[in-house]
Amino acid sequence: MTEGAAIEDRTTALCGFRQCRAPLPPPGPRGGRPFEFCPDRRWPGDRTCKQLAAADQALREALGDSVSHAGLTDAAAEFVRAATELGGPLQTLRNALDSVAARAQDEVTSALTRAESAEARATEADGLRQAADARALEAEQTTAAAQAHAQEQADLAKAAQETAAAAVKARKTAELDQARAEAAATAAAERADQATTDTRTERIRADAMAAELAQRSEQLAVRTTERDAALTGLAQARAREEEVRRDLTGRLDQATEALTTTRATVGDLEQRVDAAHQRQRTESAASAETLAEERRRSAVLASRLDAAQEQLTRAAEHHAGLRSRLERVHRLALATPTENTDLRADLLAELLDLPGETPQPRP
Repeated sequence: MTEGAAIEDRTTALCGFRQCRAPLPPPGPRGGRPFEFCPDRRWPGDRTCKQLAAADQALREALGDSVSHAGLTDAAAEFVRAATELGGPLQTLRNALDSVAARAQDEVTSALTRAESAEARATEADGLRQAADARALEAEQTTAAAQAHAQEQADLAKAAQETAAAAVKARKTAELDQARAEAAATAAAERADQATTDTRTERIRADAMAAELAQRSEQLAVRTTERDAALTGLAQARAREEEVRRDLTGRLDQATEALTTTRATVGDLEQRVDAAHQRQRTESAASAETLAEERRRSAVLASRLDAAQEQLTRAAEHHAGLRSRLERVHRLALATPTENTDLRADLLAELLDLPGETPQPRP
């Protein structure tokens, strides 16, 4: 059994093609070798699982078992790109070969024509033989050059054939890549089945959402009824508000009239207050002048009072001095005279404010 063969479990074997893995039918009633691949399944291009498994095995042997599906896809894309890039140069080479072959054929034909013309002219005119020989030699040289060019073009054609062989080989590789692409398409079909299952799930979810939407619609109808009732109440409230607004407007007009009357009264009062302020300012100016005059008089009286106070102080001091002197005189007058005192001299000295002389004792 090859590497791509199916691994049997306890009851059912699976197809050996990696992209299939479908359960295999049991052997016939006579027994025999069990199936390794699906016997009846056909892939695009009328290919069997065994053929695709062989192509997959060959591809993995060529690229290595470690290559992933993404790597194989990249390799296929790289091959397609290289084949596309190679197609342009091959077409250019083919066009160049056709052009060179046509040019060589024209040159050979022209050379043969010139040779035949030279031979005819040599037969007709011996005198022109040398010129004809020269032209024939030139024609032969041209023919040799044309033959060399034709050989070169033949080499190019051989190279083109080799390139074509490489293209055939690339075509085979492309067929192998096509098989791999078909396997990828199968995987895509499986993903499409999964997407179908997901779609069914989404439909179930959509039905649930539709039921919920119907329930929400009923709730919306209830809310709409409540909104209509609220709008009716709002209209009634607006009517009451309009009545209140008209009442307030009337009161505002009355208040405006009262305010106008009050403003007129306030204007009259302001005029009276201004007149009173003017009179007060006039009286204040007169009072200020009177006050200034009284202050000047007070200053004069204060200076006079200071002078009188000073005179009174001097008089008091003089009176105190006189009183002190009188007391001393009085003490001297009342004192008991002694032998060594002269009462008359002491009194005169005190009255005249002179120092007393001590009397000399009589002999």
